[in-house]
Amino acid sequence: MTIIKILAKGSQNSAIPMKQFNRYLNTTNKLSLLNQIELAPPDKILGLTETFNNDTNPSKVNLTVGIYKDNYGKVTTFPSISKAQKLIDRELGLNKNLSYLPIKGGKDYAENVKHFLYDESCSSSTNLVAGSEKNYGKQLIDNNRISFAQTLSGTGALAISAKFLALFISKKVWIPNFSWANHMNIFNKNGFKDIHYYSYYDVKSGQLTVDNWLNDLKEKVSKDKSPEPHCIILHACCHNPTGLDPTREDWDKIIDTINELKMIPIIDMAYQGLESGNLIQDAYLLRKCIDPKYVWDNGLFLCQSFAKNMGLYGERVGSLSIVAPSHSPPRVKEAVDSQLKRIIRSIYSSPPGYGSRVANLVLSDPGLKSQWFKDVNIMVNRLQGIRDQLSTNLDWSTVNDSQQHGMFYFTRFSLPVVQELRDKYSIYLTDDGRLSLSGINDSNIEYVCDTFKKIENQSK
Repeated sequence: MTIIKILAKGSQNSAIPMKQFNRYLNTTNKLSLLNQIELAPPDKILGLTETFNNDTNPSKVNLTVGIYKDNYGKVTTFPSISKAQKLIDRELGLNKNLSYLPIKGGKDYAENVKHFLYDESCSSSTNLVAGSEKNYGKQLIDNNRISFAQTLSGTGALAISAKFLALFISKKVWIPNFSWANHMNIFNKNGFKDIHYYSYYDVKSGQLTVDNWLNDLKEKVSKDKSPEPHCIILHACCHNPTGLDPTREDWDKIIDTINELKMIPIIDMAYQGLESGNLIQDAYLLRKCIDPKYVWDNGLFLCQSFAKNMGLYGERVGSLSIVAPSHSPPRVKEAVDSQLKRIIRSIYSSPPGYGSRVANLVLSDPGLKSQWFKDVNIMVNRLQGIRDQLSTNLDWSTVNDSQQHGMFYFTRFSLPVVQELRDKYSIYLTDDGRLSLSGINDSNIEYVCDTFKKIENQSK
């Protein structure tokens, strides 16, 4: 008979064995490291959905998660994606192929995504350099300077890049003072020990603070004499959560500065197409960074996703590409490719197939691609229409909504106000006051606007 059973049996007849029993359990708990694990806080975005689902208020409104929904609150499948799915499922039979993809994903997917990102999105028609007829992105492809991996959407791309950088190059990263909540979590959990925040946005004025941003970098990075370079996360467009992006003139100054400081740019391009409605136009930051006048000694990192602009949320379709500098010998790309394989193999072995086949078909079929461009433009126009309705109904001159772009509307509500909206009115925003525009529709916009006005009047 075990000591637990003996003590438990004795505890029924005597107080002394019960004390011994409790003492034994306390000792066991102290010896067990598993028993000492603390409860982790819920995810700042996805965790709110759980709370929302348990809310019994019939008027509840979920404005947290960045998923595009129609005017009836249903998740929308773009016509281009729907057509691609039908081709895959019914005609091509690709859905029947359940074998593993290669560690870094399918070859066709890699070629078509690189062509879209570095050839089409970086074409000379974008007028990156006045009078230039050169497509620098296509040169990178032709010269075999891009290491590429299919990833589990943008989150996977960021995580793989963070692990790669921490292993071989740097554990220092700069993140905007307002940023996607998962950025810090990803880099912190993948080996980064030195995380800084640069001044991107001032909540009081509702304006970007580019000068302060650059001063932060010049003041601190330039004084760091260690050989380890600093990485910096850059939102390509539709900054999350503020929706405010630097102007092209601002980007020119920013890229000049981080290049002078020998920093490593990590471009997070989760919303390509959702700023202007034009997928090509929104790739300005990438076009800027691959200009040959900039030499990125430790590589240029692009973390890209088709979750938002193709609506492939749960399929987890994205990519990581690392552009080697022009002075690097061919063996550098080979080494980078091999290490990316090793990292991916240790985590999930190979990426999922179905979503990447859908994306690949859309990118490779001219008719589907043309429809996709139209789908993105229609989505952006609807989101802008909702933004305009909010602006008209609320008349918030301080929100700068005319300068905001993308899926979100940044209210600048304080955390106590956000909590009051949840607890008292069952309107769910993220802690930083961001709301997802497509969560608003004809059935709830009046309730949302009336509540916001009520909250605003209370604070006066």
